[in-house]
Amino acid sequence: MFQNSELVDMTLKLTYYPELVRVFYNNLEIHDGVIFFEVNKRPIVVDYSLFYSLTKLSSQGLPFEGTLVDDWKPIYSSHDASEMVCVANVDMTGRLLTGSFTFECRIMHYIHCRVLLPRSTNLAQASEEDLIKMWALQTGCQIDWAHLVRYRMHKALWANAPYHIPIWSLYF
Repeated sequence: MFQNSELVDMTLKLTYYPELVRVFYNNLEIHDGVIFFEVNKRPIVVDYSLFYSLTKLSSQGLPFEGTLVDDWKPIYSSHDASEMVCVANVDMTGRLLTGSFTFECRIMHYIHCRVLLPRSTNLAQASEEDLIKMWALQTGCQIDWAHLVRYRMHKALWANAPYHIPIWSLYF
């Protein structure tokens, strides 16, 4: 599934420094999807094409930003997606806990929440956004991963946003 979505070449083999990532985000601005920052008083612009070549992310697919894309509304069902990721005979009336996922889906959820688009809370609970991404991967619906990562980077700049180190920002 990750190969089909062109997400297999996402390992970081070089040393990185979290403090530099923090400085990067403190100096980061994003306007119309273009990333601007400054290093040693030199402005650096990362446009779409440079972003794609640095991250090697796919730009194919729909621009997903955490909520259900209009094109998927006729074919997506939260209940069916939950059944797709959970083991048989699980009570799905309450919270969707990762302990009820099949082994493969548990691994996929972990990769989503810790590597692709990290978050710091509720790792044992799947959000609707997690469920939509997992459903899209399993059904072959294409997500514009580059758009989603840029959106998440922009969202990290909002006031009172929790600090995460997305693996993608380490390429800069």
